[in-house]
Amino acid sequence: MATVEKYPAPPKGTMGALPYGFALSILLLAILCLAYSINAADRQIFPTLLPLIRKTFGYNLKIAGLLSTIFTLGLAVAGIPTGYLTDRTSRKAVILIGMTIYSIFTLATIYAHGFWDMVFYRAMTGIGEGMQMAALFAAIGSYFHAKRSYYIGWLIVAYGVGAFVGPRVGAKLAQAAASKAPALAGIAWHVPFVWFAVTGLVIAAIVLLFVPKGFSESKGPGAAKGPAATATVDESAVAHMPTNLWNRNVIMGFIGSVILGYSLYGFLSLYTTYVKEALKYSPLDAAAAFSYFGLGGFCSFIGGWFGDRFPQRWVIAVAFACLATVGYSMYNGATVLPTQSLLCFLTGALGSGFVFVNLLSLLQRSVRPQMVGRASGIFLTSLFGSASTAGYLMGWLVTKLGWGRAAVVELTLFPVIGIIAMALVNPNRLIAVKSKAA
Repeated sequence: MATVEKYPAPPKGTMGALPYGFALSILLLAILCLAYSINAADRQIFPTLLPLIRKTFGYNLKIAGLLSTIFTLGLAVAGIPTGYLTDRTSRKAVILIGMTIYSIFTLATIYAHGFWDMVFYRAMTGIGEGMQMAALFAAIGSYFHAKRSYYIGWLIVAYGVGAFVGPRVGAKLAQAAASKAPALAGIAWHVPFVWFAVTGLVIAAIVLLFVPKGFSESKGPGAAKGPAATATVDESAVAHMPTNLWNRNVIMGFIGSVILGYSLYGFLSLYTTYVKEALKYSPLDAAAAFSYFGLGGFCSFIGGWFGDRFPQRWVIAVAFACLATVGYSMYNGATVLPTQSLLCFLTGALGSGFVFVNLLSLLQRSVRPQMVGRASGIFLTSLFGSASTAGYLMGWLVTKLGWGRAAVVELTLFPVIGIIAMALVNPNRLIAVKSKAA
C-alpha cells in the first residue's frame, strides 16, 4: 500500500464532496481542459514552423531559438501579477481575458515585418497564456483540492493533446496551403496561425457560456459549507502552514521550476531544428517526432496520481534524474525516427507529466488556500522566466560546443540542481493531500 510523508491533516470533514457533484464537475473540468489544449497547440506551432519562418526572415540559430521561446517571457511577466489578481478577483474573467489576448496576438504574428515586432507579438501571446494558466491552475487546484495533483494532471493531459495535435495540424495546414498556391509557398506558414487564433476565440466563448463562477472561484481546503465561490476558509484546517508566502518550500519549488524551465524549454526551442539540420529529417518527420512530446503529456494524470500517493518531493527528484538521462540520449546517440519519437515521448511524460504537475501542486500545497493564486503565479514566473532564455542559451551552447555537449550542459547537468532543491523541501509544512473523510 502506498504511503505519503507525514504532515498534519486538516480537521475531519473540511475537505468534503464536490459542490457540483462528480459528473457535472468532470464535465466542467473537460471544458477547461479543452481551453488549455488550444493554449498548448497554439504555442507549439511556432517552433514546428520555425524552419519556414527562418527562411522568410533570414534569422540565425540564436535569434530563432530566442523567438521560439520568447513567449515564455510574457508568461513569466504575467505570472506573479496575475496570481495576485486571481486571489482578489474572478478567475473566470482572467481566463477569458487571457484566451482573447493570446488568440489576437497569435493572429498578429503573421503581420510581423521583422525581429522587433515579431518579439512583441510572441511575448504578448505569452502574457495571454500566462493569465489563462495562472487562473486555470488556481481554479482546478482549489476546486479539486482533495486530489489536487491528480486533477491538475488531467489539465496537463489536455496540454499533451494540444501539443501532440498542434505540430501535426500546423505542418499539414502549411503544407496544404503551399501545394494549393505554390506562388505563395513562402508564406504558407501563415495559415496555421490564423486557424489557431480563430479556434482560441471560439473556445473562449464556450467557457464564457458554460462554466459557472461557482466552479472557478472555489475557496479550496477548509472552506466552510456554502456556495463554493463565497465560502470562507476555516483557518484551523491550515494551522500548521506558514503565514508568509515566500517560505522555505516555496523557495525550493521556485528553484525547481527555474531548472525545469531551462531543461524542458532548452529542448523544445530547437529540437525540430536539430533533427532537420543534424539528423537530416524531413519537415514532416521532424514534426511527427516532436509531436510525441505532447503524447507524453498524456501521462500527467499518472504523474499526479504518484504525487498524491507518494512523497511528492521524491517523485519530482526521480523524474528530474530520468529527464536528465533522456536529454543526454536524445542528442548523444539516438538517430533514427522511432528512437527520437520515443525520447520525445519520455521527455513529455517526465517533464510535463511528472515534474511540471507535481511542482505546481507542491507550490500550491506550500501556501495557505487564500494564496493559491499567488503560488500558481510564482510557478509560472519561475518556470517561464527561465524558459524565456532557454532557447537562446541552447543556441549559444550549440555554437560553442555542438549539439551533444550543449545538451549535456542544459538538459543533463541542470536537473541535478532541481534534485538538490527537492531534497530540501520540508514535508511537515505542506497542505495535506486529502483527509480520511474526503
